[in-house]
Amino acid sequence: MILNSIEYWAMNNPIRGLIQKRLEAPRLKSLCKGRTDMILEIGCGQGAGARIICDLYKPKKYVGIDLDSRMVERAKKKEQGLENALFVQGDATQLPFTDGTFDLAVDFGIIHHVPDWRAALAEVRRTLNAHGELYFEELPVETWESGIGKPLKRLLVHPYEEMFRQNEFVAELERLGFEVEMYEDSLLSLHYFWGRAKKTLPPRPRQIPMNQEGMQ
Repeated sequence: MILNSIEYWAMNNPIRGLIQKRLEAPRLKSLCKGRTDMILEIGCGQGAGARIICDLYKPKKYVGIDLDSRMVERAKKKEQGLENALFVQGDATQLPFTDGTFDLAVDFGIIHHVPDWRAALAEVRRTLNAHGELYFEELPVETWESGIGKPLKRLLVHPYEEMFRQNEFVAELERLGFEVEMYEDSLLSLHYFWGRAKKTLPPRPRQIPMNQEGMQ
């Protein structure tokens, strides 16, 4: 999903960078427990997350992907000093990488922008190696139902009808074969959740709801 003008500004201002540096970076450092040679960031934006990730882990290869070509161009202009970093334009539901490429995938609040978020999670799993990890920080439906989220909902363009609730997101990760460590929090009355998912088991079949006649 391409950001509207308000969201584009929100993702490209110093406050967002400060939040990533002071809040998200320490969490990422404490949560990640596996290898970090190959790292993927979903929705890399202007590259602020890339610098945090590379400073923390010094990966052999960092890849940032974003659907918005404007963001990718901004990131490329700021990549000086980032060793082994690559920024590409692409869709999170069709990642252009082979199976088992990455040790770690990072989601700094991007998957709630994706209408087919289940496909995005499945693609993350596919591109992680056998014991790869996903660090996630997300805004579910509950975010927009109270507090500052209610007025923000009128300003921001999100796929609200397709968006997940918190328990749906976690349940889908577990169905895909992840072991999930999850926490809840709020920032300026904005509800969100975050945590770590480790790839462990084969995915289970998705349950298709039955209609009133008992037919799938």
